[in-house]
Amino acid sequence: MNDLKNDLQTIADRHANQAGGDFDTVLRTATTRGRRRVAGISAVACAVLAVGAIATLSPWQNDAEVPVATPTPTPKPTLDPKYQGTMTITPATAAPGKEIELSFPEEYLRGVGFTIGDPVGGSVQYYLISARKGEKPTWSSATDPNGPRAVTDIGVYGPARVVVPDTAADGTYLLCTDNARPKACALLTVAR
Repeated sequence: MNDLKNDLQTIADRHANQAGGDFDTVLRTATTRGRRRVAGISAVACAVLAVGAIATLSPWQNDAEVPVATPTPTPKPTLDPKYQGTMTITPATAAPGKEIELSFPEEYLRGVGFTIGDPVGGSVQYYLISARKGEKPTWSSATDPNGPRAVTDIGVYGPARVVVPDTAADGTYLLCTDNARPKACALLTVAR
């Protein structure tokens, strides 16, 4: 232990000789170096804290617009190409309870029954019967077993007049001949 004490005294004496022999000057120099070191570390720490505070308190400005996820629109039903030009609906958009006219190419022999259904799956939702002159067209739900149906093929040429069912929801439907071959179809839009 005495050796360590002697070594430290020797080092202190050497530093004192370099500083001009004054121990107080050596002590002051060592203290000043320590303060400088602490001051340097403190300055770096303050700079890091300042940058962190600015980044936290200031919102980042980003001029680039962030894309907002938008729902993909439901594609509008399209008519199967095999039915293109087989039937025309006038008007193509009608409210429930309104009469519409169906026209066909010349020489197209049809019946008086029609169906309205899902344009994608083709499931029938309504049966329509066209009106004769002076009569009103009728309709029935596909779920009504007692509703009117056109079960026989009468064989009629020319346009037909039918009514959009009162209970039809807004949307696009596939309107087709019920008992004519070849089948004729067109898209009908129901809108209130």
